[in-house]
Amino acid sequence: MIRSRFRYLLELWDRYERPLAAISLTVGFVFDLFLAKRPDSVYDNLLLVSYLFIAAALILILNIRTYRRRDIEPQATPLFLLLVLQFCFGGLSSNLLVLYGKSGTFAGSTLFLLFLFAMLVGNEFLKSRYAQLRFNVVIYYTLLLTYCIIAVPTFILHSVGTLVFLASGLLSLAIITGFLWLLYLIVFRGRDRAVQIYEVSVLVLLVFFFYNALYFMNIIPPVPLSLKNIGIYHQLTRLPAAAGTDDAIYSATYEDSPWYIFWRDTSATYDIGSASTAQASCFSSVFAPTGLSAPIYHRWERRDDTGKWVTMSRISFPINGGRGEGFRGFTVTSVTPGHWRCDVETEGGALIGRISFNVVESSTTAALSTKAL
Repeated sequence: MIRSRFRYLLELWDRYERPLAAISLTVGFVFDLFLAKRPDSVYDNLLLVSYLFIAAALILILNIRTYRRRDIEPQATPLFLLLVLQFCFGGLSSNLLVLYGKSGTFAGSTLFLLFLFAMLVGNEFLKSRYAQLRFNVVIYYTLLLTYCIIAVPTFILHSVGTLVFLASGLLSLAIITGFLWLLYLIVFRGRDRAVQIYEVSVLVLLVFFFYNALYFMNIIPPVPLSLKNIGIYHQLTRLPAAAGTDDAIYSATYEDSPWYIFWRDTSATYDIGSASTAQASCFSSVFAPTGLSAPIYHRWERRDDTGKWVTMSRISFPINGGRGEGFRGFTVTSVTPGHWRCDVETEGGALIGRISFNVVESSTTAALSTKAL
């Protein structure tokens, strides 16, 4: 009776293996969308490290079975272990997607959504165990490298920049080298074991160099920095900090955004009245993990008659991490009628966030509002 039920379960698994794996990956992805908070959260990082450790152990266990017990029929593949592996991959992907998505660039989020789709497609079409091994190692290293890019500046170097990014990549290579060494010792067998480890290593290096290319093209978001707030104001006045706090209060005068443009606080139109030039202030709030210090730049750009964005000024100020609402700062520049934008970026030019606006002249005085920041 028990044997017949077990055989029935194996037949169901053989029939629905790939849909179940895809469902497990998706459940893990959705589950962690609600858990990811901030890159310096101890809970989030313990969860991510646990996923990485469990996924590595499962890849080893699953492939030890494949290479050492070739007499096992395909339908005897351990259901639970495969589903847990897919859950870990999904949880890692969603958690990292949230953290990268908060860095203010759509390209990073798109990259990971495409990556998730690639994992689903890969699970559907890779039939052989060895093909799945290579595929799983590539997924694992991609997620490992993605995590190291956040963890190294957050917990080790407390800074951001090119050298920090390269250090993150080197740490990921050191970890994956140890993992591949374990694969070589306890998984790969036969005369072609050197060829097998070589092929997997080449795929890992391709991922490494691909991420470096994305970084130097400023496609990867500048994690762990993220933009919390940005606006264009007519005037900003620094007031004394409230009693019992160290945070300064800013009195801000601005043109209010229409009610239906709910995603920005200040208007996309900046009215300078009858003047040919005026002062504009860009106020931004950038989150950085506790202990991290870095210079932040406001790049003021104006679009010329050919449609090209021309840098009018680039002003820096330092930020210190730890404040949940972000470290606040502002810069001031002279503006003339036309299309303008202010980019918030790192020293290396990686984009954290941006706000665009049109400077216009008018014969009437714009209606201004005031609020505290």
